[in-house]
Amino acid sequence: VDDHHGDKDAVCGTRLSVNFTPRAAITLTFIAFGVMVGAQIGAIPVLKVQAGVDAVTFGFLAGLGTAANILALALGGWINRHFDHRSVILFALPVTFVALVASLLVNSTFSFGLTFVLFSFCLGTLDIFMNAEAGVVEHDLGKPVFSSFHASVLYGIGLSGLAGGYIAVTYGAIWASLLALPLVALAIVAVNAAIPHRVESHDEKPVAAALPRKVLIIIGIVIGLDVAAELTCIQWSGQMLAEMQPTLAQFSGLGVAFYGLCNGTVRLFGDRLRARFNDITLVIISLCIGVAGFAVLATGPGFAISVVAFAVAGSGLGLIFPCLFSIAGRLAPESRAAALSLASAVSGPPRIFLPMLLGVLAQGYGLSAIYGAAGLACAIAIGFTVWAGREMSRPQAGAALQSR
Repeated sequence: VDDHHGDKDAVCGTRLSVNFTPRAAITLTFIAFGVMVGAQIGAIPVLKVQAGVDAVTFGFLAGLGTAANILALALGGWINRHFDHRSVILFALPVTFVALVASLLVNSTFSFGLTFVLFSFCLGTLDIFMNAEAGVVEHDLGKPVFSSFHASVLYGIGLSGLAGGYIAVTYGAIWASLLALPLVALAIVAVNAAIPHRVESHDEKPVAAALPRKVLIIIGIVIGLDVAAELTCIQWSGQMLAEMQPTLAQFSGLGVAFYGLCNGTVRLFGDRLRARFNDITLVIISLCIGVAGFAVLATGPGFAISVVAFAVAGSGLGLIFPCLFSIAGRLAPESRAAALSLASAVSGPPRIFLPMLLGVLAQGYGLSAIYGAAGLACAIAIGFTVWAGREMSRPQAGAALQSR
């Protein structure tokens, strides 16, 4: 009887178990990341009123939050010398969710700023290690899949941004955290089941010498300009649409929703383009489309046209980040976290100071002015991308890119 009971339990256990692949586990992590970001972004118009934060203050706090995010990214190489990708991801997922909950409970400018910075730092830590592990998964699969991971982030941001905005206006900001809770839990289970412990080299000097710093610095500048432009859409779209049509405030998440869904769709199919075309070429084309979308937004169009323009900008910027992060990781395949950490650290100045500039522009010239600045940032990024392409065409960099 005991043996039969044990066999029955074993069968039930088999039926209830779920086998996650590393690709599925990392995809779920990216989705959880995106949903946490979207839940907060959707609630920001409500949180600003709740905490008494104006445009200039928000721009300053966004800059501080970006600085905290970059600090976390820059620490990635040091953390990776002590902990592997799996350990950090499993730690960062629940901590980031707790930081999200805290950011949705604010009732003063101080608490808004403190929790915004804390949440940004947690996101940065999770960001660098899930991207590093995504690079390993792409390497192991032997085909381009990096863009699909970033597609899942944007889908998460888009859908939870729309839902989070509605929930925050209708029921209260804190309830938007329920969008992220089940996905964070599922990601933790999947990573624990599917991602193995991987130990990278702890010898600092050889790793530092192996990094192609000049190319990574140029790539970091482009990443900084691109992310700053993307944050302009993500952080300010809801505020812009709510200001245009106050009666539709609960639907102010449509901007980030269309941006995220279009951006994510381009990333979803982007790996097919990456398999056919050069990453640098795709980045240049994408930046040009982004400039066109921001140009429309800078004219201050109506609610509906703005939503379409956010979709255009999202489509244009879709491939830039995954292409550049994939290149950075391939340039130093034995130390991906360190390479991504260096590129992310260099991306800091434009990502920190542009949000502050946007706050001043929004206060003095209206929200449409900030999209003119974002378009200019994308135009500058085109020049740096051309420079990066020339540097990577040199034999040493080209050999590194060929090794996957």
